[in-house]
Amino acid sequence: MARSVAFAVFALLLAGSVAQKASLRPNDQQLTVEVGQTKHVSFHAEGDLEGDLVVFFSHTGNIDIPQNATIFASNKTGTIEVTGITVTSLTYVKVTGCRYETGSQDSECPLNTEDSFVVVKVVHSNALSIVIIVVGWTYFVAWSISFYPQIYLNFKRTSVVGLNFDFLLLNIIGFTCYTVYNVLMYFDSYIQSLYHQEHARSLNPVLLNDVVFAVHALFACIVTAVQCFLYERGTQRISWTCIGLSSVFGLFSVISLLLSIISVFSWLQFINNLSYVKMAVTLCKYVPQAALNYRRKSTIGWSIGNVLLDFTGGTLDICQMVLQALNTDDWTGFSGNPVKFGLGLVSIVFDVLFMIQHYCLYRHVNDAIYEGINNSPTSSTTLSRGGNEAVNGEPESADYGANASTIPVRPTPP
Repeated sequence: MARSVAFAVFALLLAGSVAQKASLRPNDQQLTVEVGQTKHVSFHAEGDLEGDLVVFFSHTGNIDIPQNATIFASNKTGTIEVTGITVTSLTYVKVTGCRYETGSQDSECPLNTEDSFVVVKVVHSNALSIVIIVVGWTYFVAWSISFYPQIYLNFKRTSVVGLNFDFLLLNIIGFTCYTVYNVLMYFDSYIQSLYHQEHARSLNPVLLNDVVFAVHALFACIVTAVQCFLYERGTQRISWTCIGLSSVFGLFSVISLLLSIISVFSWLQFINNLSYVKMAVTLCKYVPQAALNYRRKSTIGWSIGNVLLDFTGGTLDICQMVLQALNTDDWTGFSGNPVKFGLGLVSIVFDVLFMIQHYCLYRHVNDAIYEGINNSPTSSTTLSRGGNEAVNGEPESADYGANASTIPVRPTPP
């Protein structure tokens, strides 16, 4: 018993001494520098120092830095100069060791240097870097507001006929997974530690704006789903194909969760699996809406504003990737991350298809007379009213009777 108590006391004292060990952190772990330009990076010791420290640095190429710097005990801060030599999308400044100025050459470094690194990007032009940032925020805004034209159109028409429910359900599933991934990766320190174990000296890939976008997108999709219960929808329903596909996505997510709970694989793998679900959803979610427009020979009820904003966001996203590659002579963003590029390209292709449907194939479709259909073009004697006003640049759909969606029927000439 006495031995156990003594061991516990020793462990507490040891933990206390480790906790008091100073950490050395840079003022910023990301640095962009132009070729030939010099910038300063400050390192700050978080904890008590017994005297001035000499800190030793190394780098992985493309830049020039001093071999060492002094962390002064008076302000616990030291500064080094980083000069860009040749362009690169990724290089590191890292601490390789330290010692007190009065200590021996082989004395142990009193600092925790686990996070003592800086990710450096050397670019051709700082001005182009600013353009890249502006482009990034522009597509962020475009994607963020792209959900509202559909919500507004549904509200003005008090109808969701023409909006495919399969598309909406898949969108909710995708953004639910995307939200969980971003929230856990950004806020959960345990998952962050798992990520850093697998990707040494890597920054968190999720930023605050990623979290805000994901939560906002899920909220907008849920609002649209609520409209489907409040407004006229005829007999529109979710197809059995979508129900089956959604069940597969849900089952995969639940099994991944259970396997994480029983430690078959890590929680990091769980949220990565959720990101795979989001990717799969993006690949297939547009197909039902495009098919519905084709069957109806109309885009009435499907907001073109949503399409235009999504197209703008997707185009600017790829444009940003191109500008980044040009500024660093590094095109691995396309070959090394084909999923991101591929998903963006898929979205753009479907947006172009929707624009062709709206502005070319079915642009002469008006609100003359509509015939109800139940997810397939069939004959019916149920006719709607005509003469409705256009909303948001789209002709207003008419009364749909008891059916799911509509196709235009040309009136018989007198």
